[in-house]
Amino acid sequence: MSKSPKIIYLLIILMIFSLINNYSARFILSIYNNYLVKQLIWFLFGFMIIYFLSKINLNFIFKHSFILYILINIVLIYTLFFGSTVNGSTSWIKIGSFSIQPSEFTKVILIIYLYYFSIKNKDISNLKYALITFIIVLIPSIITFLEPDTGAVIFYMVIYLGFLLTRDIKKRWYILFIIITLALGISFLTLYFYYSEAFIKIFGTNFFYRMDRITNFLSGEGFQINRAINSIGASGFFGRGLGNVLEYFPEAPTDFAFALLVSNIGFIGIIIFLFIYSSFIFFILKKIKLNKVLITPIALLLVIQFGINILINIGYFPVIGMTLPFISYGGSNLISYFILISLVLNVRKIKY
Repeated sequence: MSKSPKIIYLLIILMIFSLINNYSARFILSIYNNYLVKQLIWFLFGFMIIYFLSKINLNFIFKHSFILYILINIVLIYTLFFGSTVNGSTSWIKIGSFSIQPSEFTKVILIIYLYYFSIKNKDISNLKYALITFIIVLIPSIITFLEPDTGAVIFYMVIYLGFLLTRDIKKRWYILFIIITLALGISFLTLYFYYSEAFIKIFGTNFFYRMDRITNFLSGEGFQINRAINSIGASGFFGRGLGNVLEYFPEAPTDFAFALLVSNIGFIGIIIFLFIYSSFIFFILKKIKLNKVLITPIALLLVIQFGINILINIGYFPVIGMTLPFISYGGSNLISYFILISLVLNVRKIKY
């Protein structure tokens, strides 16, 4: 870990940006009043995780990752039936005044288990590898999809793709994967547009209304997106200052953290932010030379989530409940990424 101080320093700077956002959120709605303190606590806890994982035997965790995989699927099933519902998605477990989102930690466990499986099965055929790992990813994907948490399922598939990219797989298999994905997508959309009653029976009303978000996006009628774009457009070079957001838009500290940040620090500030974030990703990518199989899916996951969140905020992607890593409010997402960054920082200690 001592060989990667730049990643730690950049994390501290990203923490400052996040705290600025969560402080300003209190001026939007009163329910955001304690977000600053909670986010600071989670950040401090995240840095403690980095320190703790630098001191333990990470190989033991990888060796027993299958047990973790089984346990997280059990937790996902429990959440589906007994979890708390937030914004139409039953994907939270309440513990006192705190809520935990198991799907966020599923990302971590999938990476850990798929890495161990990949290293221990280097010699199996690529087709067999692709099929087995797909089943490993498919199980939590189905459970999470039923909650429904579409964003998390996208993350799982990004992780799967990340591991496939580390194998010497011929192009035709990627083409086949794309064809199958398109066929499933077309079938899914056909049900939604032409057989809505059957769609609701299969996926439920909550998911039907979430699909409405996508159709609203395509027609340019999205309330959240329009408000976020207006806020960005009115930010100017230096921002409107803390607590001076042009207009209210839902989920400002979470899904629309980028729009809120632009409003706070302006276009010059956001250029500096993007440079810092890009540098953070760059130093993670440099670790690929040390362990391609582990670092590739972690880096890909971070890049995709970062990119999609910004595209959502500027109106080029449907609103699917995707946060901005290390900036958006939320303990589960933040801690899950701190665990992954800990693996990156301690990659030399991983012997598998």
